[in-house]
Amino acid sequence: MGNRALSGLVLAVLAILLAPAGAEAATDLHPLLAAPPTADWIDVPPTSTNLIGDFTAHDYAAYVVGNPGIEFDLNLYGFTRGYALDWAQRGSLNLLVERVFEFRDAKGARSWYTLLRLLDKIYGSYTSDIPMPASVPNSYGALFTLPDGRQQSWIEFRKGNLAFEVVTDSATNDLSATAVTQAATEYASAPSQTQVPPGAGQAVNNWLRSIGIAAGALVVALAIVITVTIVLATRRRRPATFLIAGPTMSPDGAYWWDGQRWREASIEAPRTAPRSPDGAHWWDGRTWRPLPAPRPPG
Repeated sequence: MGNRALSGLVLAVLAILLAPAGAEAATDLHPLLAAPPTADWIDVPPTSTNLIGDFTAHDYAAYVVGNPGIEFDLNLYGFTRGYALDWAQRGSLNLLVERVFEFRDAKGARSWYTLLRLLDKIYGSYTSDIPMPASVPNSYGALFTLPDGRQQSWIEFRKGNLAFEVVTDSATNDLSATAVTQAATEYASAPSQTQVPPGAGQAVNNWLRSIGIAAGALVVALAIVITVTIVLATRRRRPATFLIAGPTMSPDGAYWWDGQRWREASIEAPRTAPRSPDGAHWWDGRTWRPLPAPRPPG
């Protein structure tokens, strides 16, 4: 065995021997989000403009509007990591979004939850509260009616060192009951404390973090100034416009533009348009359409 190989073996053995005793693997956040309520909810594929899968404080700030204030707030509260999933309901414009935010401790989750709740309350499209069941304590729900008539339900809750967000969006229906059901499922299965990755959540030193969290209301007020309120409120953007990109469609939805001419949507679908997992539908930027049967050659 060569000296280089022997040195590598020694280093590997030393790493094992010097590893902290009893160290546990970080909790997998993905299973903490509830599966969609029915089989007709289809996974939204990741794109450059949506937030799906693992995300950092920087990723979330860039997703909201790229404002560094949001990133600072998360780091101040000891944010470690997050996970997000989106679904679109086949045959409709309905959307379902779920996110979980992990923090070093329960204080950080409580501070983030308090900030989100305050910002939701002062958002201009706020319509009414959504009653939350006793099975989901430390939670609240808010219904929003956007200028185009769409209805969005936002459920926020916390448990231990976790904060959750469940959002539904529909052009025709109030899906608040669906959002509440998803939240109740997540709360029931969420642990009281996750195993945080070693060293995570320490972007802001403990002294500053303790001062910030102890300030309570002052931190919330400062966060509003930093984020200019509208920053977080802009996450109320119509999800259908940024969750899945689609081709340029004619106003009546009957044709799509291939870069040179209009093509009839009922006869052929764009090759680049996202397909549903079963390959039976394609996404036009607003809704799922049945995939036309292949045209015979000639």
